[in-house]
Amino acid sequence: MTLMLGATGTWAGWKLDSTHSSVGFSSVKNDSVMEQHGFRNLSGSISDKGEVSLAIDLTSVDTKIQIRDERMKKELFDTEQYPLTTIEAKVDSAAISGLSAGQTVVQDVEFKIDLHGKSEALNATVQVTGLDDGGLLVSTINPVEVQAGAFGLDEGIGKLKDIAKLNSILLTVPVNANLVFVAE
Repeated sequence: MTLMLGATGTWAGWKLDSTHSSVGFSSVKNDSVMEQHGFRNLSGSISDKGEVSLAIDLTSVDTKIQIRDERMKKELFDTEQYPLTTIEAKVDSAAISGLSAGQTVVQDVEFKIDLHGKSEALNATVQVTGLDDGGLLVSTINPVEVQAGAFGLDEGIGKLKDIAKLNSILLTVPVNANLVFVAE
């Protein structure tokens, strides 16, 4: 769940192309069964000052199983109270400004994530690739490990474990992002 992009003097900003972007996470149950999940609704932008924002609509969680989606919304994310997760970063555009289609740069980014009423600073290594028409693809190189307990999600994971009659659900959640930005 990371972003990094910046601004040049004449740059007007960027908007997330949600149709071609994704944020996904994995869960591991019973110590050996890994499943992939994601979110259908994302929005984001990068200002001309390099202020990056991403919003993840938690009500759009997609596990490919409707009843599990409903349980995650209610028991884990508590989407009635916390419908969104937001990510913010401020970045320097010097290393990525002027990337031509196919050119890449790798950078480490610190970002702030607000999830379930709690805020934490996390880090990610991302690859930024220039796209046609001046767009950018920002991808995590390695998953960002989100600790459920840091955001008060461990209780919800416990409820999901009990409902599904599982022995365990891993409390460390690997998250990947592939984000496409287009010039506004």
